[in-house]
Amino acid sequence: MTQDDKIISSIKTGLNNTGVFLESIVFTALLRDPRFKALREEPYSGYTSEGFEGTIDVLAVSKVQENTILSLCIECKKADPKQKYWVFEKRTSEAETPYPFEYIDAVKNKIDYEKNIFFPSLGYDGMKYFDQTIETFEFKDQSGELSRTQIERPYFALEKANEAVSSFIDEKKNKIYELLGILNGSRTNILYVPLVVTSANLFVMDYNVRDVVWQRGTIPIDKLNLIPKNWVHFEFPLPYKLRTRYNNSLVGLTKRPSFIVNSEHFADFIEKIVTDSKSYIL
Repeated sequence: MTQDDKIISSIKTGLNNTGVFLESIVFTALLRDPRFKALREEPYSGYTSEGFEGTIDVLAVSKVQENTILSLCIECKKADPKQKYWVFEKRTSEAETPYPFEYIDAVKNKIDYEKNIFFPSLGYDGMKYFDQTIETFEFKDQSGELSRTQIERPYFALEKANEAVSSFIDEKKNKIYELLGILNGSRTNILYVPLVVTSANLFVMDYNVRDVVWQRGTIPIDKLNLIPKNWVHFEFPLPYKLRTRYNNSLVGLTKRPSFIVNSEHFADFIEKIVTDSKSYIL
């Protein structure tokens, strides 16, 4: 093997270590789906006092009802082969109900937070059944040790997806209608869903807080269960700059429901969220 061959081989290996191919297959799957229109590396921006901008890996939209569009802002995150376990903690307090998805009522010209949106096909038969996870940790595959960058990967992927949603609700809202060829979107509602697709394995923690040892802040291992999940519902804490200001009349929710989906189950997730969006926006 020549030196050039070694370099090319190294480049190919390096490309496989990026997320480019995961992003490519997610985009291609949606592009080939006749129900969807999709764009890749779509720019977004927000012009608040703390402005933000970037690109979302995949923007996918589908007209799921005669007057309703499902808009998915998808960030793809390939997990490092050595760090491929994402573990989520659930919110256990019943004082807060699950945060509503952002749904633009085009006739009322506002975000309708009173819409009852749930997804029984995905395992959420009502509002109380959502996972309501609030924190995530990344662990190494072979050793089970906590990754030193454990906060960065899951959180920043969720942040990117939520930045895009905030932009497409506010400054870039007409892009959704344009993508579907809708000239007058005044009577077409939009349901926004931030979505992270990852090759990481997903688990939700299950434990009783009464079993936590006060003096150490730990819990006996036999009292902690890790529940494997195909996808997880996450309540992403929105910084002020991402709180939606539709028509400059509303500062939106402090947390936005998002989904994290294991890539092996992405096709199944898409089928089920489309099915539910046709019937369970009440």
